[in-house]
Amino acid sequence: MGQPSTRDTILDAAQRIAAERGAGRITLDEVAKESGLSKGGLLYHFAGKEALIKAMLERLIERSSVVREEHASSLVGKPHATLRAMLATRNRDDVLDPHVAMAILAAAAEQPTLLDPLRQHIAHMREQIIAESGDHPAFWLLWAAADGLLFQQLLGVEPYLPEQRDAMHQQLQLLAEGMLK
Repeated sequence: MGQPSTRDTILDAAQRIAAERGAGRITLDEVAKESGLSKGGLLYHFAGKEALIKAMLERLIERSSVVREEHASSLVGKPHATLRAMLATRNRDDVLDPHVAMAILAAAAEQPTLLDPLRQHIAHMREQIIAESGDHPAFWLLWAAADGLLFQQLLGVEPYLPEQRDAMHQQLQLLAEGMLK
């Protein structure tokens, strides 16, 4: 694999800032400094902070989609493949960087339209699930449970011990298997 693109270098720098210093420290000046670019060089790739945050979200969605699609390819021909793959990827630490997610949520609190790519992704996933499996409340309940566990973890408000998280995801997978026959 070759050198990362300037765009990826900038996004990596923004992620490092979020991880090391917190979401509130993602400013164009800080990202330019961290990426080794001038602010003008940064602005060449991203017109402003909103564009940078949107690109971070789009990259996060793309990376999680790749993992989900890889999992779905192992489920070809099985019922509810998209839903099963989505549930299986929710507990993967390599799928979602919590610092990036928090940076995006913090920015979206001020600018809700920054979540539009996520809304579009969710709508697409919903359409795929309906096309594959139909429209049943149990599907949305499973999805909501998986996302609920994820958001509790992201926000640091889990009512259970961190070491119980894997067992809870396994239990959710077992429930899903029982419901998705």
